[in-house]
Amino acid sequence: MRGLAGFFERSWSGEPGAVSWTRALLPLAAGYAAASGIARGRAERRRQPLPGCHVIAIGNLTVGGTGKSTLARWLALEAVSAGARAAVLLRGHGAAAPGSERGVVPDFAGYPLAERAARYGDEALALRLALPREAAVAVDPDRRRAAEVVRSGYGARVLILDDGWEQGSLAWSELWVALDPRRPAGNGSALPAGPLRRPVSSLREARRAVFLLEEPGETVPEPTLAWLARVAPGVPILRLQRTLRDPLPRGARVAVVSGIGTPARLDRFLRGAGAEVLFHDAFPDHARWSASSLRAPLARARRERADMILITEKDELRWPPGLGPDPPVRVLRTGVRPLDPVAEALRPMHEAVARPASIV
Repeated sequence: MRGLAGFFERSWSGEPGAVSWTRALLPLAAGYAAASGIARGRAERRRQPLPGCHVIAIGNLTVGGTGKSTLARWLALEAVSAGARAAVLLRGHGAAAPGSERGVVPDFAGYPLAERAARYGDEALALRLALPREAAVAVDPDRRRAAEVVRSGYGARVLILDDGWEQGSLAWSELWVALDPRRPAGNGSALPAGPLRRPVSSLREARRAVFLLEEPGETVPEPTLAWLARVAPGVPILRLQRTLRDPLPRGARVAVVSGIGTPARLDRFLRGAGAEVLFHDAFPDHARWSASSLRAPLARARRERADMILITEKDELRWPPGLGPDPPVRVLRTGVRPLDPVAEALRPMHEAVARPASIV
């Protein structure tokens, strides 16, 4: 179901037994590394701070899902809990409208969010549904333009840049990087030979490295910790455990349909939550579903007597209406639980919130 994306992902993973056919693309990777290095330098020179705001950029070392949006949501909730108005700013991957026409996702009751996925993108709508009104969600490739809007129009003082490491308009106060705990650099090669978006040495720019763990009792493997200490000495880590806000019945027989970056992590999470995963139809990330494209997995779920079909929050607003109710479709609503003390990690944000606002 993953198509060409899955073909690349298996080679990029660096997992034992994976066929590393993408190594043949190393000459292209060298070109990508050179071009991206120039682009990063240009972006660094162009970024400008925004007075009165504490900006946290969340980045990925690799392509694929490492939990950036989950981390952004948690930080926004922490900012609101500290008494600040917050905003999550996204580029709008998958949005069809021009960047200047996206803007702030409406948060008033009755707004037809399900009809606006093409305008804002599925990640932005999932965040809007999950966050309180004290946290705005804005979509614009120009992060500084979006930041000025939420600062002046919504009073936001804590800005979280979902996938903000690469952007070249808004300077950040701190950078948090989400890493895969098992294969943080995949096969170690840059795109397209591997999943690396930038050199591993750039992790030294991070204020904090974050590992989102999927299973109860899961730990960050010692080889990963040793690797991080070698490539980014002194960067502290924070471990978060993904949780289910509404637990599943123990032993529930579930079919899973998703269009996310790392479906294998979702499988681990569900098994850790006590579900029996009968099958997982993993479509490409941000897949646009139709009733006809879902006919086969729905029929299979009925044949295998699944108790329910599970989809993610990111997939919810792309799910065609009217499908079901046999078996019923349930949205997995998740949160996170810190496994490490967070006072030191959140101290810069709390100190910024405690200071009187000053907008120049």
